[in-house]
Amino acid sequence: MSEQFLIFTPKGTVLFKEEDRKVPDRVVNGLISDIFISQRKTLTGSVNNEEESEDVGSYSIDGYTIKYVRSFQPTCYFTSCHSSLVNVPNEGQFLKDIQTIWEELITADLDTGALPDEQELEKFTGFFKLKKQELSNYVGVETAKSTATPEPQTSFQNKSKGKKSHLAQKKKARKWDTQGNAIEDDGLDESDLDFSTTTSDVGNQDVGHLVGDNYGKTKDGKFLVSDMKEINDILSKQKDKSVSEDSSGAFSFLSGLFSGKTVTEDDLVKSSKTLSEHLINKNVAPEIAQKLVERINKSLIGTKVTTSIPKAARNALEKELLKLLTPETSINLLKEIQSKKAARKPYVISVVGVNGVGKSTNLSKLAFWLLSNKYRVLITACDTFRSGAVEQLRVHVNNLKKLTDDESHVELFQGGYGGADLVAKIAKGAIQYAEENNFDIVLLDTAGRRHNDAQLMAPLQGFVKAAKPDKIIMVGEALVGTDSVQQAKNFNGAFGPGRTLDFFIISKCDTVGDLIGSMVNMVYATGIPILFVGTGQTYTDLRTLSVDWAVDTLMS
Repeated sequence: MSEQFLIFTPKGTVLFKEEDRKVPDRVVNGLISDIFISQRKTLTGSVNNEEESEDVGSYSIDGYTIKYVRSFQPTCYFTSCHSSLVNVPNEGQFLKDIQTIWEELITADLDTGALPDEQELEKFTGFFKLKKQELSNYVGVETAKSTATPEPQTSFQNKSKGKKSHLAQKKKARKWDTQGNAIEDDGLDESDLDFSTTTSDVGNQDVGHLVGDNYGKTKDGKFLVSDMKEINDILSKQKDKSVSEDSSGAFSFLSGLFSGKTVTEDDLVKSSKTLSEHLINKNVAPEIAQKLVERINKSLIGTKVTTSIPKAARNALEKELLKLLTPETSINLLKEIQSKKAARKPYVISVVGVNGVGKSTNLSKLAFWLLSNKYRVLITACDTFRSGAVEQLRVHVNNLKKLTDDESHVELFQGGYGGADLVAKIAKGAIQYAEENNFDIVLLDTAGRRHNDAQLMAPLQGFVKAAKPDKIIMVGEALVGTDSVQQAKNFNGAFGPGRTLDFFIISKCDTVGDLIGSMVNMVYATGIPILFVGTGQTYTDLRTLSVDWAVDTLMS
């Protein structure tokens, strides 16, 4: 594996450095002198035929080999150095992928001497570590393949880490039965984190399978809510840049219209129907699809397009979706929590939603992320109506205790079962308990309720008045389709004058493919942003919404 990874400018400013083992300065100095200054050697391509490329250079000196690529937007160099005795498969592609991620995330004009933004660099660092781990897993598998005996092997060893490669053997998933016993299955499903029918006694069961490896960690120790999918989205976006946007798909109907034409209403009659159908096929509600198309038409009519009309139509829709899904204000939960912690007050988050969307599961994912950032979390059972709700949360809390360094960092606060009055009493009691016992965050799990039942929705106003949460999160389901519009509207208006939802978590996004129109529905109906999406069945399967990914998926 790479012993030293550098990103630096032609002037020698080091922008990023990752060093597992000290590499003599003369090694990289030799590269700079022989190639970047004297230009005695040029980009020669990788020595590995499987990844041969004109873009990847190779340089050797004093027993070390450096693979390198150069970026021109703006100019900087990416180098990976390791012993010449070690062959690192796929290293050239790794370098090019890191270059693509850097160019996508870093916006500073480095050619003027500006340095990368700290937050952008933190995000890049997390993505770099994830991508490096992916390469490490790949190297482990390839090494094992080349040294394996003819006898069947149950796993491969990653020599660089001494651990089993994630790619070598897929673990069987454990599920919990109604007696709390673990049973094995060959695949994961939505029930893996659903403990609604589980008893509270889980004993000493292994919970390692409930944590994925898709968390990145920044240089300050903060855990990123992210996973490899966002990285893959960035890389896919780069590949797609070379593909014409005008030749096929939902916009091919305009192929006969050319650039330089002033767009009229008649020109867009057919496009209106086609665009609307395209959005509806992505699970966007028909009335919202129609309104989006009307906005697009309004922006195009009377304009003289400088590109082809197909591209103008595509750009208009992309722009409208980007504007819709991009939050108007920045939401930085960790910063807000830290500010309130400094004031010795617990940060209170309430989670609401209809029945069965995964409120408790996503609350637990949120708790795991907060625990990973070293906060003390009090999970509060405010669902006093549904039988088994408290026991379900207790299973999650027991799992989280086993997955944290200090079991005292997470507790369950509950007051049993009862009516609406008990809910407010439990919430107020939990906040007081958290303040007295130095908990940083209180997570309030509320009862699921039918959004179109006024009697069930009414207690939310009194609950919010009593608990005064800092944030109210609605968990919405990616599967729900057009009913998501009314769900979002009804919950957003249920908390009384002057109080609305703060953001959405969209669950089960891994189950719908590209049919993510419910995101558009909820945001359009309320103006409330999406902060997180649930993408799987482990506690780490929670990530911040990549607006670019969402728009690309909707446009595909």
